[in-house]
Amino acid sequence: MSGGPTRRAVVTEVPRSGTFRGNDRPSVSVKPSRARGTPPGPPWRRWSIAIGHARDGISHAWETQPNLRIHLAVAAMVVGLGTFVGLDAGEWIAVVLCTTLVIALELVNTAVEACVDLVTREVHPLARTAKDVAAGAVLVGAVGSILIGVIIFAPRLYHLIAW
Repeated sequence: MSGGPTRRAVVTEVPRSGTFRGNDRPSVSVKPSRARGTPPGPPWRRWSIAIGHARDGISHAWETQPNLRIHLAVAAMVVGLGTFVGLDAGEWIAVVLCTTLVIALELVNTAVEACVDLVTREVHPLARTAKDVAAGAVLVGAVGSILIGVIIFAPRLYHLIAW
């Protein structure tokens, strides 16, 4: 044998019909179950509960993450400036996408930090790397958004000032 990795058996899911195929038939029919923690009821009820959990997560980040509040304050200023200078539809799309990207990255950064803190409170190089990389993602998104903002706003502000 070669020195490559050993192969492991792959476990497949139960088909939707509720029975196994092949030689592994159980003596009774197996019904697929709901995902753990999924409440019974119509889909709109599950969707409503999921939205509530997302709202709770955003609320937690708002309360605990000063950088999220800074990003949202800057976003509000950019929207005000965009209204003042009269952005066109394409420019608004770029502003909304950049703002959404930075806020979403900040929320993911918060989740990564919480997961790392859940796993270990010790100073560990991998924990530090995970947190640093997540923070770096926010920084990259913010710098890219600033560059796009300069491209959009600089000519308009120049024309306002230079007239």
